[in-house]
Amino acid sequence: MLLIAAWLHPVCGQNSFNLAIPLQYPQGDIRHLTLDNDTIAGISIGFNNNVEWKQGVVLSKFDSSGNVLASNIVLDSLGDALAVGKAWGGIVKTSDGGYAAIAATVGRKSAFLIKLNNNLQVEFIKEYPDTVNLSNYAYTLIEVSGGYLLYGAIQRPDYYDDGFIRYVDKQGETIWFKYLSYSVYNNSILDIKQVNDSIYVAGIGTGASINPHTGFTSLLYFDLEGNELNYWASDIEPEIGYVRKIIPTNDGGIILFGLHKADFVSGTALFQPTLSKLDSNFQIEWVSHFGPIRSLVSYITLWDFAPTADGHYIGAGETLVKDGDDPTRRVGWLYKFSAGGDSLWERKVNAPFLPLYYTNSGFFGGVGVLSSGSIVAGGTTNEGNTDYCWLVKVTNDGCLDTLWCQTVVAAPEVPGDMMEVRVYPNPTKDILNIGYPVSGTPRLLQVFDFHGRLVLAIDLPAQSSQMSISTSQLSEGLYFVKLCGENTGSVKFIVSR
Repeated sequence: MLLIAAWLHPVCGQNSFNLAIPLQYPQGDIRHLTLDNDTIAGISIGFNNNVEWKQGVVLSKFDSSGNVLASNIVLDSLGDALAVGKAWGGIVKTSDGGYAAIAATVGRKSAFLIKLNNNLQVEFIKEYPDTVNLSNYAYTLIEVSGGYLLYGAIQRPDYYDDGFIRYVDKQGETIWFKYLSYSVYNNSILDIKQVNDSIYVAGIGTGASINPHTGFTSLLYFDLEGNELNYWASDIEPEIGYVRKIIPTNDGGIILFGLHKADFVSGTALFQPTLSKLDSNFQIEWVSHFGPIRSLVSYITLWDFAPTADGHYIGAGETLVKDGDDPTRRVGWLYKFSAGGDSLWERKVNAPFLPLYYTNSGFFGGVGVLSSGSIVAGGTTNEGNTDYCWLVKVTNDGCLDTLWCQTVVAAPEVPGDMMEVRVYPNPTKDILNIGYPVSGTPRLLQVFDFHGRLVLAIDLPAQSSQMSISTSQLSEGLYFVKLCGENTGSVKFIVSR
């Protein structure tokens, strides 16, 4: 029997959902997804427990309501463990109506192209072994005319990475292979996108030194003959950050998502998510830093992007939130932005399990847009030590609840002592004190519960700067305070008795 754990508002019908879906393969989750009209397909790690406990990759297909249409687990014929990672591996819809996926063996450290039919049954598997390098598994793929482009990084015997592109035909046979190394340190092809019928662009991250760690971003334009048509490289430690994903635009430019080195504290580099736009001459049109500033190991990032029905873009990934004295927990992150880099809204989506605690967490590995315009993100959520497939569908304006939806603009992290709205004590039992900036006109203060429902609305008199409210009528849990109509953000507080 398929069990589904969900926060699904009954009023929403099929407009939105937050589903944790256990598959028949324990630990099955979603690392990457692809959309074919209104069908969602994902790839993940799972375990076969029918005969012998073996790790493989699970392929899953869902309809637009989150119902499972098909699933299959692929195991290595030589008994090795198969895997995919957040930053490598993947699944794409193919022009013949089936799917193609990339995975790797853990022991042999070689990559596999897995071709599947529409029902996720294997048509063939092609391995790319390597007896010289230390690892040859960090592959990603896109379908192109005549076959697939496989790309990523291969670890050399000196422990540094070489970026590469491998062009293979429809049966996985190599047509050409290129190493792309622009320094003696780490090089990686992090994304490839099609620009037009014959030209592709690769986003490349390159290390420039080892002590301290520095790097730069570059772009390579090439064709399917393997010809390098144009190359651009940023300065070392660029304002646009270290590239992770690229989005070609209709005007000949390109949008880059990267991680900008914002600080260096006690020997640790701190990074902030960053979007930027280059025109067709590689001139920077705009740069937008947003989200928390953390070390790379914190994984504050967006893993996937898709254009939305209204001409904007949606990114999906993961970030961290913290409530009061509770440990920090990982949540799914949706971030919508315009073609000019303006933040339209963001959603930090909790795992569909209670309590809201660090042991119940999750991330989004992929995102797409349905024919209705609704947005679907897929990833992994866990309840304690158990992982689940995680699918979240929101409306184009980011609503999980069609009765109420507040646009939240993502802004750089603000220290607690600079917030314009202050609440204390936090957590609170019975009384919450609220401080706010003085205004010459009356205003409205609103309190929302965790689901975004308005639970209190309080008129604030002119010239006032603080007030106290009773929380005795509120249940235990997480709430948000906001000054209506003012761009002060919302402040969290917890009722705990």
